[in-house]
Amino acid sequence: LDVVDMYSAIRPEDDEEPDRQEVIDTPDGKPNAEWLVFRKHTKFTEPLEKTKEWTDLFEPSFEEVPLFQGRVRDYKRRRAEAVGVVKCRIKVFRKENETKAGKSELNPERDPEYFEVVSSDPSIPDALEKCRPYKQYNIYETFPEATVEIRVYCLKAFQVTPGGFMREENGEGMWLQYLEARIGDKRQESDVVKSLNPNFFHVFQFADCIIPGPSQLVITLYDASIAPQGMILSTKKIGTTTVDLEDRWFCQEWRDEKYKPREVRDLINEDDLPGVSQGKLSLFLDIVDETKAAEQPVEDIKVLGKTLPMELRLIIWNTLDTAPKDSYTSDVYISCELLGVGQPKMTDTHYGVKVKAYGMFNYRLKWKCKFPEMGLEYLMRISVWDENALTSHKSIAEGVLPLKKLFKDCFERNQGKTSPDDMEFVFLTPRDMGQDTDADKQVLVDEENFKYPFIWYKMVHPNFGFNREKNSQAKLQLSVQVMPRAKGRANPAGRARNGPSKLAEPNRPPQPANPILESEKCKAYIIYSIKEFFGRCKGTCMCICCCVICGLILAAIAAIQMSFPGLLPIPG
Repeated sequence: LDVVDMYSAIRPEDDEEPDRQEVIDTPDGKPNAEWLVFRKHTKFTEPLEKTKEWTDLFEPSFEEVPLFQGRVRDYKRRRAEAVGVVKCRIKVFRKENETKAGKSELNPERDPEYFEVVSSDPSIPDALEKCRPYKQYNIYETFPEATVEIRVYCLKAFQVTPGGFMREENGEGMWLQYLEARIGDKRQESDVVKSLNPNFFHVFQFADCIIPGPSQLVITLYDASIAPQGMILSTKKIGTTTVDLEDRWFCQEWRDEKYKPREVRDLINEDDLPGVSQGKLSLFLDIVDETKAAEQPVEDIKVLGKTLPMELRLIIWNTLDTAPKDSYTSDVYISCELLGVGQPKMTDTHYGVKVKAYGMFNYRLKWKCKFPEMGLEYLMRISVWDENALTSHKSIAEGVLPLKKLFKDCFERNQGKTSPDDMEFVFLTPRDMGQDTDADKQVLVDEENFKYPFIWYKMVHPNFGFNREKNSQAKLQLSVQVMPRAKGRANPAGRARNGPSKLAEPNRPPQPANPILESEKCKAYIIYSIKEFFGRCKGTCMCICCCVICGLILAAIAAIQMSFPGLLPIPG
């Protein structure tokens, strides 16, 4: 048996009746993924044979007589002592009164006859008046034999009483539970799920079953002790429920239901606490004629581990308060890595970013992945770097942005939707980051005026401390957008600033450029650099200029005095 973790994950499914007004029977009254998958199956909160809608329809097809070995030792636990069941049909026939001569009182010329008595007859004379004469019933005409495939859809167990082996993991109770289903000598098991209230979403299929025949479907919940190799070493029974398959098969109303109703059945351990529920099991079952099994495929409800293709789009807008690495500026670029999904992706470089100036990017990065996916934690590692042409690049700041909640939200919103028009984008909002800011007031747009809520993400460096408020080395303005892959294909967006959904060019100062291929840009950069240089050295330059001017004046005076002695009076 495979041991799997439990995911709140289910499969995409066509919305066959999108306009139908339905009762949403979820705890919060809102449609969720499970409701979207199973909403066609009417839900009952007790065994189907106990509901007012079905109890009269499920009139027992046969009388059931339990078999015991010897005397019943404990009447309260008699179900646990039963070794089998005899199923039969019992008919009562009344012999009409006869004369001393052995003839019928009603007609002395004939022998007395037997007449059928049914429960609806007020009295024996009334039964005789109906003249239902005795006849040997052919049980195969009333209950024709059929070869069927039995499909048991076990959804989840809940309200399970803590028991079993009572292990601990990280200081908390831990259970490894699985289901076993038996019909006659046929037996199947589900995967083991690590949970006290496990979601199984498992289908048991029993082919080549004969009805009438072994008809007791016995489902048992076990807690297992498992070896490191995955083998089950020992088990403890939690509880059992039994379903009579013949009552279902010979109920025409039940067979006519296209989507069989869901029911909740009690799991009872007759060995320990007879009659006391140890938990509940949600399930529905179907019985299909073997000749039609291929035309009616098994409904795929094993939602454990199902994934939805997703696309992640990350837009880096700006940086601010970037710690300088080259005197008072940095040549900044951003590296982003969705851990476990390919290599890091990087923006272009904004050269000469000052501490209090914006590092401008308007740069889109994209990833494709699935949710949920084993081993993927959906963590985005973001690093701000200072680029150096001759030496190694310097790390300015870094951070890890958790996105699993965002992916899960997108997954749940888009289950059961097949049309991209119905699917939704999901954004990381300021409130997701604990910021008390309305997302509608904090948005940027692309050239098609599509709005992107953004957040400011403070980043630190290990060498300067981990307090984001006191030790921040850079602030990053970004937008995070998650969507189903189908939605992404219907609303494409280019990488970097490319279209479709093109992003505006950042309003950067002139940047370094190739003097041969981009001479104008190079000229603008040189002029900008000179202006920046003199802007930074304005005070120093004025002092130098003053000194030079004073020197020139003194030199001129000295030259005049030497050329025209006595022209300029010399003091003293």
